[in-house]
Amino acid sequence: MKLLVVTDLEENAEAFLTRAREWATRFADWVWIIHVEDPDPAFVGYEAGPQEVRDTVAREIRDHHRRLEEESERWRETGIDAVALTIQGPLVESILQEAEKVEADAIVMGAPSHGRWHDLLLGNPTDSLIRRSPCPVLVIPALSEEG
Repeated sequence: MKLLVVTDLEENAEAFLTRAREWATRFADWVWIIHVEDPDPAFVGYEAGPQEVRDTVAREIRDHHRRLEEESERWRETGIDAVALTIQGPLVESILQEAEKVEADAIVMGAPSHGRWHDLLLGNPTDSLIRRSPCPVLVIPALSEEG
C-alpha cells in the first residue's frame, strides 16, 4: 500500500507522525511524507516583499524540509520506505496532485486543531480534501491530554 502522509509541522505534528508511523508499519509499503508551504506570493497576486522577508521564508522552508527528512529517516528505521516532500502551493490542490502523482492508495492526515469559527470563516481543508479525494482519507484524531 502506498500512503501519502500530510503534516502541517505544527505543535501536534510529532504526536500525529508517531501515530501515523505506527499505523503505517502494519499497512504501508511506501510512504511519502509531505508538507505544503504557502503559495509563492507572486502566484496569488501579491508582491513577494523585501529580500530579507524572502530570505526568512526560504530559511523556514529549508528548516521544514530538514525536519521532514529527519522524520522520513525514522520511518526508514522501522522498515518503511519513506520519502520527504516539501511542496509549495494551494493546500488541497497540492495534496491531490501529489496523491495522483505517486499513485497513493490513501491519504493520511491529522485532525484539524482549530474551531468552528475558523472553519466558518476560512473553510476546512480536511472536509474539502475528503470530498474531492479519489482515494480514501484517514484522519487521525489529536491525542487528548490523558493520552
